[in-house]
Amino acid sequence: MAIAKINDLRALAPDELSKRLETYEREMLEAGDNPKKPRNLRKAIARIKTILNEEKNAPKKAEAHKKQEAKPEKKKVK
Repeated sequence: MAIAKINDLRALAPDELSKRLETYEREMLEAGDNPKKPRNLRKAIARIKTILNEEKNAPKKAEAHKKQEAKPEKKKVK
């Protein structure tokens, strides 16, 4: 299985990302003689985990951003 690029992974649904994560982790355990394969798999796993965390934390960030905008700016007194 070819290792996907970040833009390709972002287009996938979270359940598909979870399936790929499991597949890559399984392949990591069964890595053969190719010395580059474990490195590429680790990178792919990190990419997927990053995307999943971004999606999980996105509502929190949006909510915090709205609260920040709702606060009126304080005027500085000299």
